[in-house]
Amino acid sequence: MVLPATSERLRPRGGGLLKNLAATCLVALGQGRLASARHRKLADRRVPPSPPFDENYNDSFVFQGSGGDGTMFMSRVGLRGDGSRAEVWVFLDIDGRKLVNGDTLVPARARQQHISAGGLSYRYLPERGGWRVSFSGALQGAGDCRLELDFTPTARLFLSSRHMDARSTGRAMAEMPWSRQYFARLRSERQVRIEQGGLLEGRLWLDGRERELRLRAFRDHSWGRRDWSFINRYLWNIISLERPLDLGGVRCRYLCLTAVDYGDSFHHLVSGWVAGSRRLLPVVACSDMHRLAGDGVIPRDYDIVFRARGRRPLRCRVTRSGREHSWLLQDGDFEVSEAWCRAEIEGVAGQGMAEFGFSRGCGIPRPVFS
Repeated sequence: MVLPATSERLRPRGGGLLKNLAATCLVALGQGRLASARHRKLADRRVPPSPPFDENYNDSFVFQGSGGDGTMFMSRVGLRGDGSRAEVWVFLDIDGRKLVNGDTLVPARARQQHISAGGLSYRYLPERGGWRVSFSGALQGAGDCRLELDFTPTARLFLSSRHMDARSTGRAMAEMPWSRQYFARLRSERQVRIEQGGLLEGRLWLDGRERELRLRAFRDHSWGRRDWSFINRYLWNIISLERPLDLGGVRCRYLCLTAVDYGDSFHHLVSGWVAGSRRLLPVVACSDMHRLAGDGVIPRDYDIVFRARGRRPLRCRVTRSGREHSWLLQDGDFEVSEAWCRAEIEGVAGQGMAEFGFSRGCGIPRPVFS
């Protein structure tokens, strides 16, 4: 029996009434208008680290797209430290084949609006308000591959410093024991993230033939300190819907849902959004992610309940495909596992990507660590 979405207690649950209120006020103070305006200007450019130099500084660009037939493209350039090296991920699932790049930690070149590393290039197109994604190189399982795809935004942009719900983040903070060291750690880990739905369209040259690609897509740009060892685990779902889902007058075509266990900082921080071309609603709560893959075995099928601000809870049913891509980070201490997925929300079908992240130190065994 599948229980209705409203019967499930969602996270974060918060602490006491006064602690929840105090935490919400602290979060709201940090989300000032000036900071949001400054961050919006940085959404489409390289954000180098400010002194003093931190080797765990991360300026990460991601472009991902999926088709209803199981085609999926995903790419990432994560500029580390001063930006001279980057974590590079490229994979393409197409025609039942799993194609992936080899070297994942490579030298990088980063200008303000042109990022390149390992044969992968992102160039901003100011006249279109989008990006050109290019790749040329060998992919395991195919040999040489070349693609030229243009990302065109079709949904409102999510900016964490503006749209993350202060009450939700405050409740996640209120679940934790507070101390001077706790707040110092929060300040040191501060990150900014933008996310946006759109389309990836262009051409692919593979196996000596040319073909066109048209994918429902997401882009992600985050900057700030990222030490993977601070994270125990996380869940990330990005879903494109086949038709608009009406949420109280907001016609949504995209869902982005993130839940993170930051160890000593947050046990269950929830972020994300649902959006259409004109409006965006932040996601403020979701199911307890710890009930999924607690033994390290990622389920093929799972349900996750989420609630957008001011709306009732909804259940998202996810089915991952069998093709799984795993990446090891920070000397093998953290694993990211991604797969194309189907989804359904309120009878509206969609597809996208389901991503799970696990730390070696959180006590969840994963076969890739053996």
